[in-house]
Amino acid sequence: MNRYILNDEKTEISGLSLGSWAFSGAKVWGRCNEDEAARTIDYAIEQGINLIDTAEGYGEGQAEVLLGRALEGKRHKVVLASKVHMNNMHGEDLIKACEESLTRLKTDYIDIYQIHWPNEAIEIDETLEAFEKLKRDGKILNVGVCNHGAGALKRMKNYPVVTNQMPYSLLWRVAEQHFNEDLKKNNTLLWAYSPLAQGLLSGKYRKLGEVPMERRNTRMYDSKWGVGRHTDSGFEEEIFHFLSEMHNICDATGFTMVNYAMQFLKTRGNVGSILVGARNVEQLKANIEAYNQEIPKELLVVVDLLSDKLKGFMGTNADLWENSNNGRGRIF
Repeated sequence: MNRYILNDEKTEISGLSLGSWAFSGAKVWGRCNEDEAARTIDYAIEQGINLIDTAEGYGEGQAEVLLGRALEGKRHKVVLASKVHMNNMHGEDLIKACEESLTRLKTDYIDIYQIHWPNEAIEIDETLEAFEKLKRDGKILNVGVCNHGAGALKRMKNYPVVTNQMPYSLLWRVAEQHFNEDLKKNNTLLWAYSPLAQGLLSGKYRKLGEVPMERRNTRMYDSKWGVGRHTDSGFEEEIFHFLSEMHNICDATGFTMVNYAMQFLKTRGNVGSILVGARNVEQLKANIEAYNQEIPKELLVVVDLLSDKLKGFMGTNADLWENSNNGRGRIF
């Protein structure tokens, strides 16, 4: 499995990482089987995945609680990342939120502490000062961000950010428009989440009608379904045309759609890790196999060009949930 060194020149992360939102018991995922979740975490570590991601907002801290229990005696084997909610960006609030996450995670420090979403209503200097205090106190080692486009990154004032989590996949390539010189200069790695576009690249869906209604809440879908916050018209026709062509390619080449999705991201220069969610060992095993199964470069070029046609429809706002003119991360 690929490994990357963060810009602190000390921390090594795996090219595939495990997310914990599915362990939170949140409504979108349903009830979590804690024993199965613990087995999944153990299997990830056994297979060389050392980067595990969580957030205080996942099930109101329940994902952190589960991780804390599952990692007892194994904490030293992982690079643990968590996120602070955008409403907790004032200095005192941020420090309090971090200390509460540490308690739930049963650890003395967090390897990568991330801003979950930008908050322009709070002065960034106050937030950065709090991060520095947490570093001095040994409670965090590195700072990362999530959902930060070019505008939000400028607010960070070249602060040493090790990772930027953004939605990035064959279907949603808007993040590429935010691979800017600041990222390269600071050696900030892109941490790609939603690599299967919330299941669209799993190979399960051939028609829009097969997608569960609760999954149609992103800007990839028309707002007429009434399950999202945005009012955009979506890109359903273009997406399902692409998926139809991908099914044909998969049938002709013998590689799965998940395999193509993983290998596409694995070969992108700025991607340091691909974040996957898995509710059980079997799901994680399938993701690992897809990540490890290499695809000939000439086939990836064909899929890349096919996917590239979608970019013209997606615009520049990489926020998957808010209107094209109202991205929370100022990423339009």
